[in-house]
Amino acid sequence: MTKLDHIDKQIIEILQEKGRITNNDLARKIGLTTTPTLERVKRLEREGIIKGYSALIDRDSVDRGLTVFCSVKLSVHEMGEMVEFSNHVADIPEILACYNTTGEYDYLLHVVVKDTKAYEKFMRTKLTRLPGMERIHTSIVLSVLKENLKIKVIDDDRSEEQTNVA
Repeated sequence: MTKLDHIDKQIIEILQEKGRITNNDLARKIGLTTTPTLERVKRLEREGIIKGYSALIDRDSVDRGLTVFCSVKLSVHEMGEMVEFSNHVADIPEILACYNTTGEYDYLLHVVVKDTKAYEKFMRTKLTRLPGMERIHTSIVLSVLKENLKIKVIDDDRSEEQTNVA
């Protein structure tokens, strides 16, 4: 695993907030010249620390206003069945994320669709037909209180000091 220094972490923090920032502006913000800044960004991309760039879309504007979380339990827990389930999930565009979890359910799916009628159709035609499906528990999101894709990578010095003292 690559050891990230403070400048790498600054680059990551800035790019998470402003993915379209110019290399000149990024260099100015971190206090380097443009060439070493670009080299660092390319290294972070090459090493898979920066996986890509995308636009954040207002879901209502594109008629995908219903967010649903589906807890899924498989009937069989054999590796082949789980791989087949994963492969099918990867091909379904309504599923934004799939997490393998512990507890009563095996997976948590983050689903975005137009409305409840679209979710019902999705559930009947796609979700219930996934291999190994035993049980689905659906939670419909009523409102979003917090949604953030930015990961904090620069540690707060005060919290680090408190952790070291404890």
